[in-house]
Amino acid sequence: MSIIKKASAILVREFHLEEPVSVLLDDYAQFIAESADHVVNAAIKKTLWRDQDYRKWREQKRSADSAAARRGAEPAAKS
Repeated sequence: MSIIKKASAILVREFHLEEPVSVLLDDYAQFIAESADHVVNAAIKKTLWRDQDYRKWREQKRSADSAAARRGAEPAAKS
């Protein structure tokens, strides 16, 4: 087993940002000497994983999808 994990897949997505958020993003990226892409990825990961309600919902959804797969049914619809 390797100690270094494979890099995550990079997908291209398009988002519209409010102007002050876009300026803040560019400013913060410059502050830490990283790309805006890196800042967006890190900020989304930190924010979403800290949301306890989301984490509970996600676990319930996974459990329901897993149970449906065991029964041979379609997984729950994505929303």
